[in-house]
Amino acid sequence: MPWPPKVFWVGAFLFYGWTALCWILEATAKINHIKLAPLLYASIIGTWLIPLLMSVMYFYFPEKAEKARGE
Repeated sequence: MPWPPKVFWVGAFLFYGWTALCWILEATAKINHIKLAPLLYASIIGTWLIPLLMSVMYFYFPEKAEKARGE
């Protein structure tokens, strides 16, 4: 498997894209002044949900590729 695999770039884009999107929205739309918005987008989604999705993705897709190759 060549390094870095495509799943790495998808995960990196997902994580850093979410961070950049929230940063831009905080600077322009001021979403950090909305009640409970930082709890939702930073704590729940950014700290718990996205890393969980990335870890499942990083484990599941290489395993699926190995099974398809017959290893």
